[in-house]
Order: sequence, then structure tokens, then C-alpha cells
Amino acid sequence: MDRIFLAIMVSAVLLLIVASDLLVNGPSRQDQTAQMANIEPVAARLIR
Repeated sequence: MDRIFLAIMVSAVLLLIVASDLLVNGPSRQDQTAQMANIEPVAARLIR
């Protein structure tokens, strides 16, 4: 019973963290961070 309670509490805390992150940043910010991974590094541009 204690393990189930602990698992529920950890899940609830993680859910609150994700919800607060979405409230602060909004869903549109997630797309920008994903697009930043595709940007070519500055060093690669200098070599060309």
C-alpha cells in the first residue's frame, strides 16, 4: 500500500511540474525549442 501511495504522489508531483511549465511557457514555446535543435552551429557555417 505504501508503494502505491508513493507512486501516486510522485506521479502527481510530476504532473504538476508539467502543468506549471505549460502555463508559464505555453505550448508554442515547445515548438521553438524543438526547432532550435535543427539550427546549424556557427562553427559549421564558418567552415563553409
